[in-house]
Amino acid sequence: MKEQMPGLLGKIDDPWGISWRIINLVKRFSLRKISRFVLGSIKKIDYDRPIFVIGVSRSGTTMLFRLLSASSELGALPYEGHNVWRMFHHPRSSGWDSDVVKGGEIRFGERNFVNSYFYSHFDSRRFVEKTPENSLRVPYLLDLFPDAHFVAIKRNPCDVINSLINGWRHPEGRFRSYYVPQELKIPDYPHRRLWCFALIEGWRNYISSPIHDIAFAQWEQMTQGIIEARNTVPNSNWTEIFFEHLLEEPDKTAALICKRIDINYEPRMKTKLAELVDKPTYALSPHEKNKWRRENSEEITALLPQIAETASEIGYKIDEKTGGFVIRNHDTTNK
Repeated sequence: MKEQMPGLLGKIDDPWGISWRIINLVKRFSLRKISRFVLGSIKKIDYDRPIFVIGVSRSGTTMLFRLLSASSELGALPYEGHNVWRMFHHPRSSGWDSDVVKGGEIRFGERNFVNSYFYSHFDSRRFVEKTPENSLRVPYLLDLFPDAHFVAIKRNPCDVINSLINGWRHPEGRFRSYYVPQELKIPDYPHRRLWCFALIEGWRNYISSPIHDIAFAQWEQMTQGIIEARNTVPNSNWTEIFFEHLLEEPDKTAALICKRIDINYEPRMKTKLAELVDKPTYALSPHEKNKWRRENSEEITALLPQIAETASEIGYKIDEKTGGFVIRNHDTTNK
């Protein structure tokens, strides 16, 4: 079955996403950025204490990124950093294995390319970046930026998996990540090459699986990536927050984050946070507690026993009243 790609080129039979790539390239072409990239490459730019927002897709990473990128002290890309991270580590270069990049995999010229790419977008000496797949690449990022600070955002597992399921089912393929080389036979999923969200290790084992099983596997692997990184990154360079705290105590939580990453919590950030809480960016629907009960209850209920162990490691416990998950300890966790 061929993909029907909407957009500037109309509906085109495009099983490999070529039209999508062309449109994406045209939209992002800029002579100014090219000239700055070349200048950055010549100047051998280095960045001081960059901040990486990590978390499972659909866990609030965009909200946190938009908050921090409102700081006058930080530069930021206008979009997720897939283009920079995939330049040297696209899955096709590893036989379409996964999005995982381990330590010790920096290639010749890569460090200069990454720094020049950021320099092509901003002048700031510090930056904040968020790409959820970076939850699977922390050792690699530490090799590139040994003084980086990682802010890991965690969200109720049922809500995350529910949102991943809905993302896979988005009618326009909004959350596509790759056109994979193997045909997908996912039940009730019309696309035969279009993979959504992170390309996890062993993804070929799920090419005929129900969407909720794929969503769980993505949540589990990315969460495990965060748990492993927690034990690798120095305590002073690691911060964990709950998405629920950002919604329930926005100013208190934001001020704590800013203190940890050594920036001021500016009035412009307070204004941006109020906007984000009121109208979330890229949310498929307004925030709502236990939304999964209404949307994908049967599928997620069946997954609860599998979710429980990993959920406990990131600070959630089973709520005996609802059968779902609640935060085990109200305090925000730093390590």
